[in-house]
Amino acid sequence: MEYKLLSSIFYSDNSKYEDLYKSRLNSESTYKFNFKVNEYDAFVVINHDILQRAQTIMELDRDLLETMHSVPQIALDQYRKRCLIDEIKMTNEIEGVNSTRKEINDILNDITEKNKRKRLYGLVKKYELLIDEEIKLTECEDIRKLYNELVLKDVVDEDSKNEPDGTIFRKDKVYVQNPSGKTIHNGTYPEEKIIREMSSGLNILNNKDYNYLIRIAVFHYIFGYIHPFYDGNGRTSRFISSYLLSRKLQILVSYRLSYTIKENIGSYYKSFKEANDEKNRGDLTIFVIKFFDMLIKSLQDLCGSLEEKDLKLNYFGDISNRLCKQDEKKSSILYILIQNTLFGESGLSVEELSEISETGMSKVRSSLKELEEKEILYITKDGRKKLYDVDLDAMSKLDLQDGTLT
Repeated sequence: MEYKLLSSIFYSDNSKYEDLYKSRLNSESTYKFNFKVNEYDAFVVINHDILQRAQTIMELDRDLLETMHSVPQIALDQYRKRCLIDEIKMTNEIEGVNSTRKEINDILNDITEKNKRKRLYGLVKKYELLIDEEIKLTECEDIRKLYNELVLKDVVDEDSKNEPDGTIFRKDKVYVQNPSGKTIHNGTYPEEKIIREMSSGLNILNNKDYNYLIRIAVFHYIFGYIHPFYDGNGRTSRFISSYLLSRKLQILVSYRLSYTIKENIGSYYKSFKEANDEKNRGDLTIFVIKFFDMLIKSLQDLCGSLEEKDLKLNYFGDISNRLCKQDEKKSSILYILIQNTLFGESGLSVEELSEISETGMSKVRSSLKELEEKEILYITKDGRKKLYDVDLDAMSKLDLQDGTLT
């Protein structure tokens, strides 16, 4: 039976409302939290909907790992980078912050830190280190430290009035508005209460008596409910969720959260609105269900995308072998270009192709010249540097024209 919102029951069958609330709250299968939503204790009913989705998430994660194992490492590395750029671009777009794929890519490619003072630098580098960095999330000061590293510079550059002015968080009120400017939620106030509620939220996040994925979903809600900063709350909250997911699921899932949220932004905002409704009395079950649905959609999309690209890689790889059957090095260079075109973000330079293929620069250049003569390359420029990709449509037509390519 479909799990219904208490706020919906209030209007549709008011006589059952109070009893249903009490039965849900006091059920043996209910997680009760030391956190209040509109003065009601927050809780999640561990029902069939949640258990089934949690199982589906873990099964899809195993499917994703299996699919990843079928993809060449070069292609997988390029795909991770593309997903990472997608994630950063989308988490900014959700907040109305414009960013381009190129500026994100430039920061990712910067090993000299010359872009350190550029906007988005902290956010991009934090996401890049997602899987390698251990981030402490046990105290309010940890949240502030992460915020400083992640978005503070960009927030202040956008509007200096939004710099946090409290001991840890903000000291003034904040209002959450919908796209039309209507206030839909008041963030927690004053700062003493923010600190108290965030401490409770962090205790829930670190309580191993609760299912790990449910803890992530509940803390994601709590962070949005408190809204501890004037600006940058969404970007910080989504990063925290991505980081925590990377500890349990494949890293690609962490690089898909904001993308899926952006695709389903109406449902995402609605889930907060429903959970915030006073008549819902702190029942976060539907919020967790919808959060899990976002993860399932992310996993399904990733599996489908990788499988489709892998099929195309096999198809064009076969063409590559026939096109370059007398030249193993040229075949290897073309195959790398095909992988990059299907899975990557931007073209590859002669230097990059030389390094990846372990082939001398002169051989790379001569191979590229021969492939260019076949009219199957896309060539773009980054400054004075040429970047190479494959025109897959041209390759496909070439295959159709001649089944015994030489």
